[in-house]
Amino acid sequence: MRAKVTKYKGFRIQQVSDTVFYVFTEDEWAYGAYARSSEWEACSMKEAKDFIDIY
Repeated sequence: MRAKVTKYKGFRIQQVSDTVFYVFTEDEWAYGAYARSSEWEACSMKEAKDFIDIY
């Protein structure tokens, strides 16, 4: 599966598989693929969005 990226409330959610979703801030996303680290690793898009909603 090719990674898909979704923007949500100023964050980026990168889906790398059916059960792995990485949440990044815009600042972290700007570092580039090999230098960034995620704020959260979720098991679903809903969990990723819930994390962002309470961030």
